[in-house]
Amino acid sequence: MSTLFALVISVCALTGECSDIMLGVYKTEAICDAAAVEQHVKGQCLPFKSADDQQPAVKF
Repeated sequence: MSTLFALVISVCALTGECSDIMLGVYKTEAICDAAAVEQHVKGQCLPFKSADDQQPAVKF
């Protein structure tokens, strides 16, 4: 399976608290970069790892 890329931006509140927001997942880094340009955002294209195989810390 090839590596996917996530377009991520950081959003900061007036209180100073920041969060990373994923805008989308793309097949290649070039497509991800093109999406950032098209959406006029200064985001980062980072390798995406699915959390499908992860288990929650606590089960209820």
